[in-house]
Amino acid sequence: KAAPFKVTYEDEGYLYICIGYGEQKTSGYSIIVEDLYLTSNAICVNTELLGPGNGEETAAATTCPYMVLKLENLNMPVVFE
Repeated sequence: KAAPFKVTYEDEGYLYICIGYGEQKTSGYSIIVEDLYLTSNAICVNTELLGPGNGEETAAATTCPYMVLKLENLNMPVVFE
C-alpha cells in the first residue's frame, strides 16, 4: 500500500478493481469515482484522491488510501483513465 497501485483480479464470477494512492502524511484523505462506464471493448474507470477539507482536523499519521470496486466479471479489460 505504500506505493500507488492499480490492479485487477477475478474471483468466483466477480471482477475486483483496486486503486491505491500510496502513503499520505496525514489522515483525512478520500477517493471518489469520477467515472465508471462500459464501452464495447473495455471497462473504464477514473478516480481522484481528495485531500482533507479546509478546517478538517487531521491526525499526523501516515495513511494509505485505497478503494476496491467489485463488479460482475464481464471478461473485458479495464482501462484506468
